[in-house]
Amino acid sequence: MQASNPMPDDELATFLRAAKERGIPDESLVGMLRHNGWSERRIYRALSEHYAGVLGVPVPRRAQATENARDAFLYLLNFIALGFWTVALWQIWDRLVNRWFPDALSVTSGTYLREDIAWQVALIIVSFPLFAVVHSLIQRELARRPELYYSAVRRWLTYIALVLTAIPILVDAAYTVQQLIVGQLTIHFFLDTLGLMVIGGGIFAYYLLTIDPPKPTS
Repeated sequence: MQASNPMPDDELATFLRAAKERGIPDESLVGMLRHNGWSERRIYRALSEHYAGVLGVPVPRRAQATENARDAFLYLLNFIALGFWTVALWQIWDRLVNRWFPDALSVTSGTYLREDIAWQVALIIVSFPLFAVVHSLIQRELARRPELYYSAVRRWLTYIALVLTAIPILVDAAYTVQQLIVGQLTIHFFLDTLGLMVIGGGIFAYYLLTIDPPKPTS
């Protein structure tokens, strides 16, 4: 009678046990197993079970519900404040472009600039300091708890923010190409698009580059 094939987690546990007996470090094992399709959650669970068996005591667990809720609150507040002040900043740029290069549909030529951008300036004055404080708290937490870089809450909310940032950039880029094709790409429209690309593209690039932990310098 043939022996039944080992279950995937049994296979992983057997491999980890053999690797640790030969002194292979955990970092190499995690990288190797991730490359072969294993999720980090299953790898670390198997490592925890291995060390619990070797030491004879279970790996202590820390309740994370409160920390996850706090992280979610900070990231949501961070992205909401970011959205307020960046949209307001682009609207100020749009108002300035309308004054520098007015078109037939412009309705701002008869108002003072201060009146025209008062609401946007107020939004920046309120939301940017909030964003700066919350962003500083998040960076402090990342420095104190490097494992937060792999937090599901952090990664999910950051990727959602990246998607929401990419949508207007893609739409505006497509509209720019359309205007170029039909020969109606004016300096007014070009500057509007440039402002959106600089602000939105800068945000997208920053969060895309900082979603993973910084690589150690040699």
